[in-house]
Amino acid sequence: MVLSLGDMLERMSSALATLEDVARQRNDDLFRETLQVGLRRIPTALRRTVPWLVRAREGGDASLARMVDENQSALPDGLALEMDSVQLSWSDVVTRASRAAHALSDMGVRRGDVVALMGKNSPEYLCHLLAISRVGAVASLINHHLEGSPLAHALSASSAKLTLAEQHFQTVLGDAAPDARATFYQGGDFDDRLQRVSTRPFPRVKVDARSDFVYIFTSGTTGLPKPCRVSHARAVLAGAGFGPLLFEFQPGDKLYCVLPLYHSSGLMIGAGSCFVTRTPLALRESFSASAFWPDVQRYHATAVLYIGELCRYLINQPPCAAERDNPLRVAVGNGLRSDVWEPFQQRFAIESVREFYSATEAPGVIFNLTGRVGSVGHVPLRRLGPLKLARYDVDGDQHVRDDAGRCIECGPGEVGELLIRIDEQAGNALREFRGYTDERETQKKILCDVFKAGDRYFRSGDLMRFDEHDYFYFVDRIGDTYRWKGENVSTAEVAEVLGKAPGVRAATVVGIAVPGNEGRAGLAALEVDGELDVTAFWRVAQRLPPYAQPRFLRVLGRLATTGTFKIQKTELIRDGIEPTRVEGPTWLRLDDGYVPLTPELWQDVVQGRVRL
Repeated sequence: MVLSLGDMLERMSSALATLEDVARQRNDDLFRETLQVGLRRIPTALRRTVPWLVRAREGGDASLARMVDENQSALPDGLALEMDSVQLSWSDVVTRASRAAHALSDMGVRRGDVVALMGKNSPEYLCHLLAISRVGAVASLINHHLEGSPLAHALSASSAKLTLAEQHFQTVLGDAAPDARATFYQGGDFDDRLQRVSTRPFPRVKVDARSDFVYIFTSGTTGLPKPCRVSHARAVLAGAGFGPLLFEFQPGDKLYCVLPLYHSSGLMIGAGSCFVTRTPLALRESFSASAFWPDVQRYHATAVLYIGELCRYLINQPPCAAERDNPLRVAVGNGLRSDVWEPFQQRFAIESVREFYSATEAPGVIFNLTGRVGSVGHVPLRRLGPLKLARYDVDGDQHVRDDAGRCIECGPGEVGELLIRIDEQAGNALREFRGYTDERETQKKILCDVFKAGDRYFRSGDLMRFDEHDYFYFVDRIGDTYRWKGENVSTAEVAEVLGKAPGVRAATVVGIAVPGNEGRAGLAALEVDGELDVTAFWRVAQRLPPYAQPRFLRVLGRLATTGTFKIQKTELIRDGIEPTRVEGPTWLRLDDGYVPLTPELWQDVVQGRVRL
């Protein structure tokens, strides 16, 4: 069934009437405030978001590449992308994307092909991504921190016809996948191709909004990274939702983005919001706490996209002149903890902080539009909606079930796994679960016959709770994945690499909480022959991306296992790493290797004098 704009407005009006009735019945000031904030967004949603919802739902030609073309037609000389001394207008972006599309087409790339794209944040990266879309191909976005077997796996899982990579990564790519067909930009052979192609515009291939736009890798809960399938419609709707409703972009705004464009936040929420709303985007290769405020001032940025760790780094910096009278009015992101939220907002005088929760492949999203500290957002009509919390036994690593074998919904204050209902006929692309390129991995994320026979739910892998006002709060990750430095780290992948170190008989990895730090730091527990050769171990650990290298090591006489020979991780997480409380040798990872973790050094870590 396809809804017209009139049908959608009628349904929205009906939902608002229901909410108003509930507000009167509850006589609740917080609920009324939440409702009023939502009501204020309605005119903007009707004008700037709903039309894209209808357009994408009808399966028409809706894509970010089309948005950029339309921006060129409407404002050819308007600023689109900026980084250091490079400033590109919308016309410049289309011209560069068109030339790159010619080059890709000359290399045999066609509609439906997959092109792996690997590079740091830059205007060229986005132009090349648009070029891949322009020829009708799918871009597989490769994390540029990967090396060795993880990189080889990512390229193999992409089934890419061609790899387009920044010249800086030629050696790394060649070592990991010597047989991969590759071309290189920013000083490589692809630049030479760009000089020889036709100067006439490359006719953009019209795509069905429901077709794949990009593959974005997520580590999920176990194993190596998996490529998530993201449709053109999902990317457009992310931009059409976040740009007008969370950033509230208006003429004169500019977004400063330091998050990687190979992730959904940087690409779909950052660049996507700017492309849909015709807002300039200022980029940096990666986050720098010392350069953040000088960048905000020189770019005159009014909005920023964050992860919680970024905000913590900023408040831990000594005050600087550039932070005073800064132009930022709104910060949008996720993972901002309560103890950082208010100091961050107050110190830097940021009018609005908009937290949200989602995942690249998740068929749902939660927004915090009211600024309620610590919450990922409010879920209106929670009992009737698709988002549920199911009771979860962390020690048993399984859902708690009733006598009929069904999952049990949590009440206010109870912690459970967030499950999101999968509808056979999703109302829009943001409610659709497309899964991964590997159908077996897709099925692992689906839970069937959950609360009643025949229902299907997406497993988020995240533990949450909600309060009596239906505000949701993130608690922790389930299972074998923890989040560190803004990245999901697979413990299975890390343990597999560390197990190859000389003298290591067995290795297991967990994420542990460390005072003063966002996320969870990696702790590797090892069984070794004799004494650990720390120098040799460090050489092996360096095969992993820096964020995945365990921050702490413990050597144990024997790793405790269950009756089914599964390593018991719960005790490791509970014990932590404080050297006065755990048995056996302990080490801390510094920039140049592992050093013994003494009580004095531990206090330096806790007090922030030594950064992890």
